[in-house]
Amino acid sequence: MSLFDDIHTITNEHVKDRQSAHRYLETVCAEMDALGRDIQAVRHIEEDFAHQQIDQLFDTDPGQRGPLHAVPLAHKELYGRKPETGAGWLYEGGSASCQGERAIETAHVIKKLDAAGAVDCARTVSVEYALGVTGHNNYAGTPLNPWNHDYICGGSSSGSGAVVAAGIVPVSLGSDTGGSIRLPAAACGLIGIKPTHGLVSRSGVFPLSVSLDTVGPLSRTVRDSAMLLTQIAGYDSEDPLSIKVPKIDYLSYLDRPVDGIRLGLETKYFLSGTDSDIADLISAAFEETEAFGARLSEAQIADIDTTNPLNVLMISSEACHVHIDRLVERHNEMNPQTVMRVLTGLSSTQEIEDRLAATRAGLAARIIEDIFADIDVFVTPVWPFALPTIADSDIGAKPEAAALMQHIGHNTRPVNFLGLPAIVVPIGFDKNGLPVSMQLVGKPYSEGVLIALARQCEKHFSFWDNRPPAG
Repeated sequence: MSLFDDIHTITNEHVKDRQSAHRYLETVCAEMDALGRDIQAVRHIEEDFAHQQIDQLFDTDPGQRGPLHAVPLAHKELYGRKPETGAGWLYEGGSASCQGERAIETAHVIKKLDAAGAVDCARTVSVEYALGVTGHNNYAGTPLNPWNHDYICGGSSSGSGAVVAAGIVPVSLGSDTGGSIRLPAAACGLIGIKPTHGLVSRSGVFPLSVSLDTVGPLSRTVRDSAMLLTQIAGYDSEDPLSIKVPKIDYLSYLDRPVDGIRLGLETKYFLSGTDSDIADLISAAFEETEAFGARLSEAQIADIDTTNPLNVLMISSEACHVHIDRLVERHNEMNPQTVMRVLTGLSSTQEIEDRLAATRAGLAARIIEDIFADIDVFVTPVWPFALPTIADSDIGAKPEAAALMQHIGHNTRPVNFLGLPAIVVPIGFDKNGLPVSMQLVGKPYSEGVLIALARQCEKHFSFWDNRPPAG
């Protein structure tokens, strides 16, 4: 085995029979236990369970091999797993206030990956309650960016970003409420997909905001993310916001031409709210998309600036309702920044929440109609400035970093508030040698178009011709 295998390589070269599948899993778990723990990205490893899954896979009809047959995966620790016998896996939401709690059900999307043949071997570090953008976690550990260990991975799916960028597993599920898939994906040079709200079930996933939470993959290739999205998308009656849409094979979009696709670069909010060195890289990458047939224009999105604070308000309001008991009884075991963010929603009433929901619906409908009248996809930066170090972004040690942290979600939160799909694609490196990515945002349920465009960007920029330093 070598690090950085993709799903195709694993299924075709490393897990041809039962014995090779067990050997490959042992190697992945060893890397998880060594490199994964060195970069503080691993919460717990479930190797015995994973070996049992392999035996079950090979005990079935060989003709029933799924697309993820015997591929070891590790996911953000928000994803519940309750085996048929024995206790559920640890389900702590990255918080000492949930220490020792165990899952009472298996997340719907984990069941879907099981059905596709995936092997579930570990859980990765999450920011406490998934409520943070840098990755800092004094309880579970702060993951180190594989490209440079002095720097953050972003949050809240920080551990997932780290283990994929380090090459240990090909893909990992994260969650995204205000940028928590896209920020780590961009910080670690990965493909990150935030789907349209309602496309992928959240049942069995540790909640933050019922209106805004989304589930999606982080991977090193567009193909691997498209494959995972194909497997996990679909209606679930247990998720109140799940939407019935036709089943789509997103892999079929990988080689579709994008000639004539209309791309808009929004400058008034996204680019002007981003430091010039990053904005210049995004502008240049946007211009380069003309090489594969994109039609470019400048875009203006009226009232987009109001969506950022409204997203923050909705998260705090709904998070407070979900976690109020722990907030009252175990707040002394929580990070003070988490307590402060959740407490912001304490004064919210049902009337306020209803007004907020109505405002969101009206604003989203108007903005979506306006922006996509003349373009198919709009392009933005992800991080609004060069990635900060772990030390410089530690609010506990440097309270003056709070303003910087509040600005991190400037380019990602509006997409959640509008319920739109987005894909993050790495395009190069910043002045410190850390990845820089651009965000492609489409109309609802346009994931296929975004995947086609992301694949062309992936081939053009060839980001993963590079590798993070070993170890």
